[in-house]
Amino acid sequence: MDTRADILHSTDWSRTFHAYGPASEAPEFLAGLLSEREEERERALGYLNSAILHQGTIYPATPPVALFVAGLLTDPRAQAPVGDPFGGAPDLPAAPLRLRLLDFLADVARAAAELTADRSMTRLELLADPGDRRDGVDALLSRMADSDAEGDEDIWEDPLLDTVFHRALYDLHLAAPALLEAVRPLLTHPEGRVRQHAVAASGALCRLGGEPEVDLSGAADLAENRDEGAAIVLALVEGGGDTSEFLSHPDPAIRACAALSGDLAGDPVATGALRDALADPCAADAWFRDRPGFFPGHVRFSLVAALVERSRPGDAADLLPVFRALAATASPFTVEADLRGLLGLALGVVPGRPAPRVVAPTEVQRAYLSAVVDGDRLWGSRVANLSFVLSSLGLPQEREELRSLATK
Repeated sequence: MDTRADILHSTDWSRTFHAYGPASEAPEFLAGLLSEREEERERALGYLNSAILHQGTIYPATPPVALFVAGLLTDPRAQAPVGDPFGGAPDLPAAPLRLRLLDFLADVARAAAELTADRSMTRLELLADPGDRRDGVDALLSRMADSDAEGDEDIWEDPLLDTVFHRALYDLHLAAPALLEAVRPLLTHPEGRVRQHAVAASGALCRLGGEPEVDLSGAADLAENRDEGAAIVLALVEGGGDTSEFLSHPDPAIRACAALSGDLAGDPVATGALRDALADPCAADAWFRDRPGFFPGHVRFSLVAALVERSRPGDAADLLPVFRALAATASPFTVEADLRGLLGLALGVVPGRPAPRVVAPTEVQRAYLSAVVDGDRLWGSRVANLSFVLSSLGLPQEREELRSLATK
């Protein structure tokens, strides 16, 4: 499959669309990635991460754009600096465009893999085939090209869009080997950060394409620091490789990354590595100078999610030290990711079912409630997240009421 820049001209962009409507302006934005002006590069990068990949949604314009981006990875002009197009990190220095493009490909691959996790390629191909509705799909795409999609809400309600979106996902799966091949030369790039981001992208693309794990031996030989080492382990996690040998690594960050492999979900050593890492959640969040894209937020969030998934209510007593450390760290903005899973586990709440009102907590459950009561950072805010979490678990929302229940 072609990943050269001439896809810019060979694609009928009027027959594709993105989050905001027709993608007929795509050639102009994509050409901006190679502009000599940094503001133009930032504008083009913002286009990739807002219109082409929007909040984890894949659009018909996403596959050809991904192929175009892949064709730029080894272009010398991709070394030009580019800042954050959304201004979210104004104090951080601009990074080489190449890193941002690798991150975009990794994000696209992860999004597509998540959206199709429960579907085989055979099933996806079937869902992407319009069959005798081909004329209807063509008419829909023509409507999309001729109208302002933002102003024509009926277009977005058309049931044929399911077929169109499934076609985009299917095309990305088909493109994964070509995208991976474009990333491969950068696995041994002389710059460590380029290697790190290329490794991360390769892991995500292996997962998307169902490919055997990519050979990372060259990157491993050149790895210079924890960030690069973790990227390699996490690429193996995403690509379905064996990470068990890293559970005995001297670096706790590498051990915890290895433990995130789904194949190690029943391994007590892996679970122990997660618990050990979460004994100091702030330290885990500070492990990396350049946090791997595998982690969508704070590192501890992914560790907590994996630990909750692998634990049962009977483990609550052993997990209490972890919960106490998290309760002392959490804020009203992070209470859902930090505390809800373990607290629900301790209370015996069954996911997907309404939680009964907690009336007579056990000794262990009271200890969990006390940890929440003692978490000063959680209280005194107008943010309603904590109240929502407590209510959803059958607990009182006021601090003194919760304290009374914890000492009952």
